[in-house]
Order: sequence, then C-alpha cells, then structure tokens
Amino acid sequence: MGDFGRGINEAFRQVDAATQGMTSGTFTVNQHNVLAAARIIDNQATALMDRLKGAQRDLRIEPPGGDDVSTRIAPAWNDRLILDDDSYARRVLDYVGGLRRLAVQLGDTAKAYGFTEDEIEAAFRGQGA
Repeated sequence: MGDFGRGINEAFRQVDAATQGMTSGTFTVNQHNVLAAARIIDNQATALMDRLKGAQRDLRIEPPGGDDVSTRIAPAWNDRLILDDDSYARRVLDYVGGLRRLAVQLGDTAKAYGFTEDEIEAAFRGQGA
C-alpha cells in the first residue's frame, strides 16, 4: 500500500476515533469532534491536491506515433484528462475545493461552539483537537 493509501487509512482511523456519535450512516459534528473533523478534511484536501500536482505531468498523453490516429487521439485524451472544464483533473480540483469549503464551515461551527481563532488555527496545523 502506497503513502496515499496509508494516508486514507489513517484518515479513516482518525474519523473513527473522533466520531463516537456516528449512527445510521450519519456523521454528527459536536463540540467534541468539530476541530478534529475540520483538520481531517483539510488534511485530506491537501493530500489530494499534492497527489494531483504530482500526477498532472504524468496525465499528459504524448502521441505514441506520428500517424493520424495518434496525433488526433492524444489531444482528445489530454482534453478529457486535464484540459476541458469537465476534465478529470478539474473534477478533482472541484472536489478539493468542496473539501476546503467544508473545513472552513466546520471552523465557523467551532467558533459557534466557543473555540477561539487560535484554537481553530492550531487544530488546522495539527496541534490541537
């Protein structure tokens, strides 16, 4: 299992440990787990973004030959993989953005629970919660 797989497994372990209130497939955020949940989600967004950055060069397809099929299909694959608005890379970026927004919302929820800005920032740096 690669680093990414270990990171995912660790995230699930942290979620399990931080979410004792999980029932019927729901995730209950409360004052005891809000910062842990925010940190886990933010960490996974960072890990996914790092993974995408590392893979983007490898996602680009070079024509395997000079023939008409190769020179026409490679750009089509590149569009689908990384260039189009609905490319796979764009979908990953959109997903990362959604995770970041969720982490921010959880940070706002932590404020509502009475956590200070310093406590929230420390949690996102992995120094609390």
